[in-house]
Amino acid sequence: MKNLNLLIFCFFSTHLVFGQVAREKGELLVQFKSGCNTAELTNYVKAETGILPEFKVVKIVSEPMRTWLCSFNEDQISGEEILRVVRRAHFISAAQFNHRIESRLIPNDPFFGQQWHHANASDIDIDSDLAWDVTTGGYTATGDRIVVCVIEPSGSAWGQADLQSTHWTNAGEIPSNGFDDDSNGYVDDVNGWNITTTNDVIDAGSHGSSVSSMIGSSGNNATGVTGVNWDVGIMQVEMGGVSEASVIEAYTYPWIMRKLYQQTQGQKGAYVVATNSSWGVDGGQPSDSPLWCAMYDSLGMAGILSCGATANNNVNIDQVGDLPTSCPSEFLIAVTATNNNDVRTFSGYGIQDIDLAAPGASVYLATGTGYGAVSGTSFASPCVAGAIGLLYSAPCPSWMLIAQSNPALGAQMIRDFIFQGVDTVANLQTECATGGRLNVNNSLQLLIQSCDNSTCLAPFAVGVEQINGSTNYNVHWNALSSAAAVDLRYRLSNGNWVLVENIVGGNLPLDSLEWCSNYEVQLRSRCNPDTSQWSSLYSFQTDGCCVNPVTITMNDQNPGASLHWNHVLAANQYEVQLINTLSGDTLFFPVIADSLDVSDLGACIPFQASVISQCVSENTAPPVTFNFTTPGCSNCESNGYCSVSGSTQYEWIQTVSFATMTNDSGNDNGYGDFTNETTLLVKETPYTLTLTPGTSGTYAEYFKVWIDYNHDLIFDDVAELIYDAGTGSYGPVTGNFSIPISANNGPTRLRVAMGYVGSFGTSNPPSACNVANGGEAEDYCVTISGPVSVNEKEQSELMLYPVPTAGWIYYQMPLGFENAAISIYRMDGRLVHTQAARAQGELDLSHLADGVYTVLARNSTGKQHSRIIVKQGN
Repeated sequence: MKNLNLLIFCFFSTHLVFGQVAREKGELLVQFKSGCNTAELTNYVKAETGILPEFKVVKIVSEPMRTWLCSFNEDQISGEEILRVVRRAHFISAAQFNHRIESRLIPNDPFFGQQWHHANASDIDIDSDLAWDVTTGGYTATGDRIVVCVIEPSGSAWGQADLQSTHWTNAGEIPSNGFDDDSNGYVDDVNGWNITTTNDVIDAGSHGSSVSSMIGSSGNNATGVTGVNWDVGIMQVEMGGVSEASVIEAYTYPWIMRKLYQQTQGQKGAYVVATNSSWGVDGGQPSDSPLWCAMYDSLGMAGILSCGATANNNVNIDQVGDLPTSCPSEFLIAVTATNNNDVRTFSGYGIQDIDLAAPGASVYLATGTGYGAVSGTSFASPCVAGAIGLLYSAPCPSWMLIAQSNPALGAQMIRDFIFQGVDTVANLQTECATGGRLNVNNSLQLLIQSCDNSTCLAPFAVGVEQINGSTNYNVHWNALSSAAAVDLRYRLSNGNWVLVENIVGGNLPLDSLEWCSNYEVQLRSRCNPDTSQWSSLYSFQTDGCCVNPVTITMNDQNPGASLHWNHVLAANQYEVQLINTLSGDTLFFPVIADSLDVSDLGACIPFQASVISQCVSENTAPPVTFNFTTPGCSNCESNGYCSVSGSTQYEWIQTVSFATMTNDSGNDNGYGDFTNETTLLVKETPYTLTLTPGTSGTYAEYFKVWIDYNHDLIFDDVAELIYDAGTGSYGPVTGNFSIPISANNGPTRLRVAMGYVGSFGTSNPPSACNVANGGEAEDYCVTISGPVSVNEKEQSELMLYPVPTAGWIYYQMPLGFENAAISIYRMDGRLVHTQAARAQGELDLSHLADGVYTVLARNSTGKQHSRIIVKQGN
């Protein structure tokens, strides 16, 4: 944590409205502008929705206020959607749900009286009941469904009666159709994501259920308990075992969903405002986990705060460390736990690393199968996460404009309201940075007090999109219903403004903008008669700069590839580079179109592709790389090979090393499958094989190795046996092998078998399908290629000297390249020189800057060879 310097802002507000309290189903209250008639609204709703959802203007409820009661059918359209539609109408001043009024928002949940953390006679609670008089959570003032992400090793029983209605589901995904409908990178992620099973099946973990219950058990539903929020959306992510890879992968899901929400103006993704992590590593150090800690900054820049539970251990976290709560991110809130006497007893503390305390001892929550009291920082952290979600539902549209236009700033402001609103507690003064315990009502009131009372607010959520790859762009925005029209001005950066006034609607096309130029846009609302301030600057760069394609895709084309990339307006042509990552060979292709079909790349060969734009102007952008593997890996991945397994109680294969591959696998419980990557083996080339046993004692181990040369899914014990140790050995064994010329090219499987044979005995040696006694087997993928002939070796030598060179360099072409062309490329892929070549000659490099270059020779048949040179000095 950690900087408690509070952000000071002067910003806007609006009148208070009811939050997510109970409302009359299918009813709106609508205020018309002067001179408008009610029939306009019915026609407008039909035009905007494409249907007429049994919408009626029922009666006038206040003639002086021009306010009418309207009804609609919620089975045809959601209340949030119809409210959004009506608020956009230019003849409507205001619209809201018809809420039910209660004298005091105390929920009717039967176990609420046992939830001391919400309301307590000694006032050591978070004052939830006072906050609920303003809002009970659910939606922002601009209509966004608020989502808090719960990341748990074993999931949560979201189908439980008190959690089912607050369970978030992905509306952009069609269940069980096998497609990624919302293009977020996850297939059929309707109920969240399980990174272990790579689907949306979430286990019913009791711990995660209580965590979710603290955040958002449904309130006032006459069932069980209530959460800090009554109507928040709880996103479930199950990550299985707690490892750092799992942590980063799990956090990626809410991060992607929030970014997708911003990019699509709420049409896809989710408005995730917080994550909760009730797990960690005792004594963990941020210096050892920079990627884990950096994830909180990445989430924060997207507008997501993260809450972390510190250790359930009475230690000074500042001194001993903890992950994640020692991470220094400004977007991570580290939480310790207090009891119903406002005392921290069993949990970690630290004036530097721990931000605040929250109730976490004997708090009464749902447990998955029922209800009960639970204890731990695991439940203090989601108490704060729930408070973050509740603050986002504050009835303050002007604050939401800030959060919409600058999500990271909005998240920092919520963090500061949380910190500034704590109840100061004497014994916490030396135990956490804020010196206090969470008070959600204090924080909510701080946010509301900062609101401006103006009802005319600038448009927000501004975005710009290019129209069909042209020089025309569409500016779009959102505005509150009080805006009858919008003024927009735009300019080249630091140029003169061009003003467009009285725009009705949420977008404006800008025609014929200059290529590769930086523009600025501002908007203001016209509210009759008031006019808002201009919005903050929105900056964008037009297309036409010489950049490289950023999106490369591949379609299978056995035995090659079909590559496609996004069109670059400024590019005259492209230079495609394909690097064989097994051999290191590089192929170059000049291309005019936005795609390239390449054949004869070989089966199951991994490549790295990059596409460089060639433009009239200089291209200094680094290329984006794309990794793919050509089809044909089935021989390695096939399940048709005989299964084999051993017993590793006393011995196992520790290390296998051959060619360029070394795998220190250790104990794999009898069998290890390492066929996910391949190793290149060239026919008639000698290779050394080293095999090392691992044992819990001193035992003689017998090794054998086979390669399926003919790809028939059978290991022939004579023709395909490449190594036989001949006897048992106590230590590593080494042998040599080469691939015969008769072997089939392409990927195939290599199997290593090791078995216990006693003291240098030769009885019961292992076979490809059976490891006798104790031992282990491992499978690897190898790709066999043809031998390099003498002529091919000669052809592969493009001679360049001297290297390095100060100016002139002499070349000698390989055989068959006597009438080739020579091209010279910078390391970023830019072509800097080309000329026709003879069998030998000179190249003048004096005009090139010092640096590293690739010299490429290409003959008339398309064959090519390259070498790296260094130009330095004169």
